[in-house]
Amino acid sequence: MADIRIGLEPILAHGSNEPFAWHAAILTRPEVFHTVDAILLPQDRLSLEATRLDRTLEAAAAARIADSGCLLVVPVNARAGAPDRLLAQLFRAALRHAFPLDRLVIEIQAGETADHAAAAALIRASTDRGLMLAFSGFAAGPLGLRLLAHCSPRLIRLDPALARRLDAAPARARMVEAVLRIARGMGVAVIAPAPTLEAERDAALAIGLRHFHGRAEPAPRRTRPSVRSLWHPAVAGARLARLQA
Repeated sequence: MADIRIGLEPILAHGSNEPFAWHAAILTRPEVFHTVDAILLPQDRLSLEATRLDRTLEAAAAARIADSGCLLVVPVNARAGAPDRLLAQLFRAALRHAFPLDRLVIEIQAGETADHAAAAALIRASTDRGLMLAFSGFAAGPLGLRLLAHCSPRLIRLDPALARRLDAAPARARMVEAVLRIARGMGVAVIAPAPTLEAERDAALAIGLRHFHGRAEPAPRRTRPSVRSLWHPAVAGARLARLQA
């Protein structure tokens, strides 16, 4: 599984051509990656996750995501190890590729197949360290709502099965509306897959969806002069010690 390629998917507000965030997705046979991950021993799963995190930060640095002023949404597998070890691997990858932590958003799976205890532990560890959070696979099920009780994430990415073809599924549209009402009260942005049909787009906008992500991969356009944040070794050492505490 050394051949892990990362694709950067733009996340945009409706009416804007400029992404405000990029989502890091696996391009190289993602179904194979997740199958292998599921059967690995814990120590091997952590090693695989460390490789994926490093490739993610490498791709983001090459695309100059931080220089564009955008956020980077990084999926982190809560089952891959203890939260402190996972975050230490993420920090090492960010330090290695000179990517600032204040541009990172830790994405945690909130679908009904997620491990609640592992996800809750990663949420606590991330919030303790001041890291931004996002939920993925959110479908307004019991587990997702329980996780939402632990924190107010920066973003919620809806389960594609819930958010697709809302023009042809009034029941699912009402469920998405309910998620939007909860999210608005918490100051959370809800993200849906970019509609591919005009009727689908109109239905999404009609119920209040305003943020979308897609598979297109244009290079992020720099919106301000390139100023790369480099941490002083003493500061980096202190941050690493805190993550490993």
